[in-house]
Amino acid sequence: MFTHTISSKFAIFTFILVAACYTSTTIGQITSSGPPPPAKATPKAQPTPAIDPLPSNDPNELVQAALKFYQQNKYGEALANAIKAATLAPSDFRPPYIIGLAYWRQQKLKSASENLAKSLALKPIKEVYIQKAKVDRYRNATDEAVAACREALKIDPSYAEAYLMIGEILQYNDKRRDEGIAAFKTAIKIDPNFLAAYESLGDALVDAKDEKGAEEIFRKAIEIDPMKMTGRFSLGRVLVTQGRLKEARELWDGRTSSDDRTFPNFIEVLERAEKLKAAQDAFAQKPNDPATLVQMGFAVMEGDSWVVDGRQDKAIVYFRKALAIDPKLARAQYGICKAYIEIADTYKDKNKNVDPELVKLRTMDPKLADEMTQYRKTYQGGITGSSISVDQ
Repeated sequence: MFTHTISSKFAIFTFILVAACYTSTTIGQITSSGPPPPAKATPKAQPTPAIDPLPSNDPNELVQAALKFYQQNKYGEALANAIKAATLAPSDFRPPYIIGLAYWRQQKLKSASENLAKSLALKPIKEVYIQKAKVDRYRNATDEAVAACREALKIDPSYAEAYLMIGEILQYNDKRRDEGIAAFKTAIKIDPNFLAAYESLGDALVDAKDEKGAEEIFRKAIEIDPMKMTGRFSLGRVLVTQGRLKEARELWDGRTSSDDRTFPNFIEVLERAEKLKAAQDAFAQKPNDPATLVQMGFAVMEGDSWVVDGRQDKAIVYFRKALAIDPKLARAQYGICKAYIEIADTYKDKNKNVDPELVKLRTMDPKLADEMTQYRKTYQGGITGSSISVDQ
């Protein structure tokens, strides 16, 4: 369960960043859920260069120029023209809106939020409130994000997207998860076919330890989704944790798409569980068979590189028992080397264990030793995230 929680939250965090990239090509299409996407994502905040705006003093021309530069991913130019337009036309909501989007793209989140707030003060638009909520969420300003959603609901009390956003903001807050779950349920009540709300509600119920409720929601989502995919892999993960591997396999086999943007992918989780079950069954029949012990060791050791849960230490016990029975079993020594390499990636003082084990493996099978030497050079555990500026 620990593995599932960490990996799913990591995946969700990854998708939060991607979710900013919704399509909007003109100010007239401000009803999108996020800023116009650039050709390629900006990896981290960059200093805004000092760029002169157009010589024009026509605010409309400056706004159009700013939008054009923005769509070309030229954020410095977009900002220069939008800032000049804002000075010339302080009552126009469009310049601060574009400024907010440009800062969002540069991951200067506080400045993005402040300028979207200025735009909203001039012209309240429910979709822009949701955009501001997204920015505030990314900078961990939870109260401001929820407040923005509440403002959107004042404009449209039946705005299901606002309830969805509230739910997504609060679902990982242990103290406010129930509020988030209630928001998801309201979104579904408003729009019974709101598939995103079903999936998010199911995930929130899993985190709330209500797997029965989550299963019901996921199955409902699958039922109403024409492609039968919404909630399918999430339900599969629940079934795996419950040991219902046959049902989980049926969900995979019945898919209409293999697209899975969570990590680890459902098929990886399922195959790991199936391998472990097969190894456990074999071990129950032949607990002293060296090959079975090695199979068990590898099945126990398999997992996400960023999760540190002691599984390698458990696997080594099986590998050493196999070697005690068959001292020439290179595959068992290979497993020990792999386990120690992974352990040493987190606990550097354990590197002293790797070299002597590799020496032993080389005497048994030089090819496998070369493979593990290369593995040692390339293995990397832990989570690698991008840098976000809460403001520069």
